[in-house]
Amino acid sequence: MDHVFGGSWTDDKLLKLAKYLRAYRSIFSHGRASYYKTWYVDAFAGTGHRVPSAQVKSAVGDEPAYVEAADYLEGSAKIALGLDSPFDHYLFVEKSRKRAEVLESTIKAEFPSLLSRVRIKQEDANTALCEWCKARDWKKERAVVFLDPYGMQVDWKTVEELATTQAVDLWYLFPLGVARLLTRDGNIDEAWARRLNILFGVEDWKSRFYQTVTNANLFGEYEETVRDATVENIQSFIEERLKTKFAAIAPSLVLRNSKSSPLFAFCFAASNEKGAPIAVKIAKDILKS
Repeated sequence: MDHVFGGSWTDDKLLKLAKYLRAYRSIFSHGRASYYKTWYVDAFAGTGHRVPSAQVKSAVGDEPAYVEAADYLEGSAKIALGLDSPFDHYLFVEKSRKRAEVLESTIKAEFPSLLSRVRIKQEDANTALCEWCKARDWKKERAVVFLDPYGMQVDWKTVEELATTQAVDLWYLFPLGVARLLTRDGNIDEAWARRLNILFGVEDWKSRFYQTVTNANLFGEYEETVRDATVENIQSFIEERLKTKFAAIAPSLVLRNSKSSPLFAFCFAASNEKGAPIAVKIAKDILKS
């Protein structure tokens, strides 16, 4: 079963992720840090490989975003499994039964020596991550979690749960396509408004992206709703939200498609206060490269 997605922005995202994973495992393979058992968690794991082809779904909605030439490439799961210094444990979450089965077959065929380290859960990502966080002994374990949703599937409560561990380094692709839901007049469908509440974890997004201003004309004063849903404002807002829960964050990177349309803000946040400075320094350098 082909997992179709991506383009040059996907290549860039995975290259940066791979750099961080190598640096992370280098740190946790030596000295005092080697005491901890490390996890790599991929909450939208897919099949392990990807076909960056034709009708890629956009961050919000189902219309095609752009077209790229097809070719089988490594996805994030295979990149993490293929490290010279592998993680002690892997958790791959994939809601699709067919994709989960392909991923399992791929691991058995290509990474048989790591099979005992791998768990594959066919489940909703939010449910699986919250259960996983609660089941760990964070005095002895550390993790890198990669949230790469297709759209707005990540609940803020899940992000909070990851931060509460004080042991997780988080890479999160936040969907900038939410701008499409923020209508000019501020009259947003009730179901979409609830989804935005869950995504951001607060209702403050309304006052962040909309302001009521007083104008005047020949007939007197009147109030008008002004929308400010620029990429920069959405990007800043999600960074501010992450800062409220994590020890430190790196400035996010906007990933764009081949038409230069913004798709995601690639965010990094470190939850362990002691380890955050070095983690953020490494992430900053990688995001700038």
